[in-house]
Amino acid sequence: MKTLELRTADGRCIAHHVRMACSFRSRCIGLLAHSCIRDHEGLLLVPGASIHTLGMRFDIDVVFLNRQMRVLALAERVPPWRIVRAPRGTGRVLELAAGKIAATRLTTGAYLIVDSPPDDPSERPTIKLQRLRQPCQRTPPIQFSLRLPLDRRCTGPVKAQCSVGTRFVRSPPPYQRELDSRAKTRPTVGI
Repeated sequence: MKTLELRTADGRCIAHHVRMACSFRSRCIGLLAHSCIRDHEGLLLVPGASIHTLGMRFDIDVVFLNRQMRVLALAERVPPWRIVRAPRGTGRVLELAAGKIAATRLTTGAYLIVDSPPDDPSERPTIKLQRLRQPCQRTPPIQFSLRLPLDRRCTGPVKAQCSVGTRFVRSPPPYQRELDSRAKTRPTVGI
């Protein structure tokens, strides 16, 4: 599983090894399979919302983030067997070791920056060479033809205007305003 490194906008490291939980199953299990979480580790739930610590054996710190990685709310030292509701607008949740929020002086409103550490030499950035541009080769213009259905529809009222073997469709009569029969007569007033 790929790990990430999270830092604040001013450069403070939040966690060196943050795993991402993107599937439904991995988000539900979360940190339940672990007996503890190390100080430099974390779990980023994407997408995230309210969390639970049901069945966990240790306290955690929880950071609620929006989709732009801005800290919306913090929950410090959440004990096992608790449910923590997410604030409105939460898109991601970061679970950290207990005490990590206080140690890094993380506050609401701060932005987190995601870095991926180059653990593997194949993941290290390389210098990209510019591609040589090939001269644009024009293709012939697009050719198309408009095909009409073989069975023509006649819209004229007279059958003689249409060719043989076609279906006849009557056009509706032109719109005429028709008054209601009650509107034509004047009401009578009894004396």
